[in-house]
Amino acid sequence: MAKFKDLDDFFDDSLPLPVGGKTYRIPPPSAEVGLYCQRLAEAGVAAASGKDVSEANLDDANELELYGKVLGPVYDQLVADGVSWPRIKHVAVTAFLWIVGNDDAAAAFWEQGPEAAAPAKTVRKAGRSTS
Repeated sequence: MAKFKDLDDFFDDSLPLPVGGKTYRIPPPSAEVGLYCQRLAEAGVAAASGKDVSEANLDDANELELYGKVLGPVYDQLVADGVSWPRIKHVAVTAFLWIVGNDDAAAAFWEQGPEAAAPAKTVRKAGRSTS
């Protein structure tokens, strides 16, 4: 019978992102936040394909709430450290893509920004992976 090592011995479920010489460690999302992000990503894909989906439309308050959810305590750390809003937004979108996709989807956005891929295409590709 196989004996499994404790998952905590080798599994890192956080996302380290370097900003301005400091590495911020995005904590893993709760199941509730993960499912919320997945539903939002699916709504975005549906909206991109022409379907009328109200969940895909984020107003400023909903966008700020999303960033707080995906970044957890790191959001407050970024603000306290004086990180600019465009950089906070970039960190948050990267974390969102990591949550709904994988490290590769997040890294592509991190390095290339929105030009990495169309949002619907990125989410579709990322959603298929299990890593």
